[in-house]
Amino acid sequence: MRTSEYMRKFLSLLAMSTIGLTAPAAADKSVVVVELYTSQGCSSCPPADEILAEIAGREDVIALSLHVDYWDYLGWKDNLARPEFTERQARFNTIMKSRYRLVTPQMIFNGEHYVAGAKRNKALMYVDMMSESSETAQLALSRSGTSLEINLSAVGGSTSPSEIHVVRYTPNTLVKIKRGENAGKNIDYVNTVTSWETIAEWDGAATRTLKHDVAADGKYAVIVQTLNLGPVLVARRLD
Repeated sequence: MRTSEYMRKFLSLLAMSTIGLTAPAAADKSVVVVELYTSQGCSSCPPADEILAEIAGREDVIALSLHVDYWDYLGWKDNLARPEFTERQARFNTIMKSRYRLVTPQMIFNGEHYVAGAKRNKALMYVDMMSESSETAQLALSRSGTSLEINLSAVGGSTSPSEIHVVRYTPNTLVKIKRGENAGKNIDYVNTVTSWETIAEWDGAATRTLKHDVAADGKYAVIVQTLNLGPVLVARRLD
């Protein structure tokens, strides 16, 4: 797509996003991975948590809440936080040469764009824009008991070398916060990530089938992301 065409679509979607949440995606739309870096101890985060909950119901979105631990010193320890999520966020901002290093809330869209703060219209704009892009890989998932089967192939011959991530998450987690900046609030966190595993690399060309052990009762998503926290090529949730 030429730059002028890209900008026209970008501005059109910005105008649409001010009206409200768009309808669920048609089957041919791309799936957009939205990572929200949040914390129970951050007073700026609840509005962003609400935005993530809003877009999580869309068919063209895999919305993931990753809790970080660097606000724990304010008097409330986030029991959903993982240091590896803090590290992932810091790596992303370094790679993107962002002026932000560790800031919450922050949303990252398909590993390519980010929004710092609770900016609903801008978040919807990125989701709508990126759902219209073409996926460069095909991904099919199936589960038999505790065995997850992943089938991956390139579209159009080949694409970029990538990593295959298996992400486990909890759809709803209600937390009663007793201390810190959000003291007294009861927050229902949506799609809280409990583990993020990199299970294999893919050369971006050869068809690949692999199996991975998962919990029988877990909710999972598989994300194929180019090396070094690059753009997401394709992602699917396991329903």
